[in-house]
Amino acid sequence: RFAALAACLAVLLMGAMALPKFISSPVPEESETMVANGMVEVTSKEELSEAVGFPVKSAQSLPFFPQSIYYTSYWGDMAEIDYQGADETACYRKSKGEDNSGDWNEYPAQESLTVNGCAVTLKGERDSYTLGIWSDGTYSYSLSLSAGQPASVWESIVEGVA
Repeated sequence: RFAALAACLAVLLMGAMALPKFISSPVPEESETMVANGMVEVTSKEELSEAVGFPVKSAQSLPFFPQSIYYTSYWGDMAEIDYQGADETACYRKSKGEDNSGDWNEYPAQESLTVNGCAVTLKGERDSYTLGIWSDGTYSYSLSLSAGQPASVWESIVEGVA
């Protein structure tokens, strides 16, 4: 009777010692690329161009100095570059197809201008626009800014990426 009890206790102790090894898995090493639901973060516009299969330019003329820049491929179909400054942000997107801004807000003001042969639609408040959408016939582009800018500033911004 005590032998059976001792055997059961021994099996319980062995299981208690072995169970954590079976449950825990090693922590994977961090990688420079993150993948979540088809979104891939990369470290440069060259890697982003490779990930989406078409050339991607970065914005040359923003109304603020970016302190951080993040590059993301969405399902290999759309390139996104996020710029973050001290108090302002910008999100630039390029893809094949139509409007890729993802911004379906209603804006009280809208203006059209032509830059490098592309018709650009600006949306925002009166004389201060936070969203620009355009196409060159092959690719669609969008740029959203956290702080509105006049059309004259948008013209130089779009010239730098179109």
